[in-house]
Amino acid sequence: MGKKQEKKPKKNRTHLVVKEEPLAGMSSINIWRLLFQNRFRIHPKYWLRFWYAIFLSSVMTPLRVLEALRFKRKIKKTKIIQDPLFVIGHYRTGTTYLMTTLALDKSKGYVSNLEGYAPHYFLGAEKIITKILDASLPATRPMDNVPMGSSEPTEEEYSLGAMHKYGYYNGFIFPRNFKLYSKYNSFDQCSEKDAEKWQKVFWFFLQKMTLKYNGKMLILKNPANTYRLKYLLKMYPNAKFIHMYRNPYLMYASSVRFFREVFAIYALQTWKDEDLQQGILDNVKEMYEKLDVDRALIPKENIIDIKYEDLIKEPMKQFERIYKELKIDGWEEVKKDIKAYTDSQKSYKPNKWNISDDYIKKVNKHWDFIREQHGYERIEPKNKK
Repeated sequence: MGKKQEKKPKKNRTHLVVKEEPLAGMSSINIWRLLFQNRFRIHPKYWLRFWYAIFLSSVMTPLRVLEALRFKRKIKKTKIIQDPLFVIGHYRTGTTYLMTTLALDKSKGYVSNLEGYAPHYFLGAEKIITKILDASLPATRPMDNVPMGSSEPTEEEYSLGAMHKYGYYNGFIFPRNFKLYSKYNSFDQCSEKDAEKWQKVFWFFLQKMTLKYNGKMLILKNPANTYRLKYLLKMYPNAKFIHMYRNPYLMYASSVRFFREVFAIYALQTWKDEDLQQGILDNVKEMYEKLDVDRALIPKENIIDIKYEDLIKEPMKQFERIYKELKIDGWEEVKKDIKAYTDSQKSYKPNKWNISDDYIKKVNKHWDFIREQHGYERIEPKNKK
């Protein structure tokens, strides 16, 4: 399936990376909440990373307090008139490319790295935080060389994890508790109180985003939302959804690399690679089991399925489908910008993979129903022993 051999990152070279730690954008209260939840277990090799995050969070405390004093009342009074457009599906299915293109529509709002990594500051200290983020973030993402500036789109899952413990991505920081944070995807194994608290945090964040964008429709790309359709529809009954899907063999190889790379620059604990891989397999299985059941709650005219391979091959056709089939305003105004951007991406070369027998066996064992559902050919390992 390609020529590039998938490799593990050299973790010994990454533990000194400190500026990309999401903990730095959290409130001190939430940091202590997460530390208590993890029994203060931080591996000594990551102490420099941890103390850098603590220092930066502490320095930013006055800005966080000032923003709360200035905007909290306004945020709570903000009405979300237009229900959002949600981009769902797994992380490695082209959701970033899709979202980056949709973000060209200036009549809509979206979560950028600014709001994702600094959700407490972006209304009152945008200029300062933007400079700090641009100095801290790498030019491109380590897993796929996609640009990573402060204005680039990201998942609000980072924002939610920075505001409270209910963030799946906090499992990237504390990988030994990865299973715990995975429970915050669907909340099926959590109490109703936890689910209600998450909904309050999510609603408040979207109020804040709506205030920033003066009531514009929000486009939100967050794979974790694939698990949460029943909660999203409870809050936003007229929401619309774009579901991305991809060849599961490639999706798994890409996911393993993605998680290894992210753990290497975010984690404050060591982890076992076999646990990482099993976590991916289990979470994706749950994702599609949830989607199979809960998508029936969505009116058929409010959800569209986009195949990754079709999006790459005929991007303009797929974007026109999205706007017209979901009845989203603005296609005529934005199609020129979308055409220019998608044309500029034709030279981009995605990662290619040698899919090992081990990967094939794992996908066939855990995700065969996903492969069959989406119409991809089954692959058998060369060595069947």
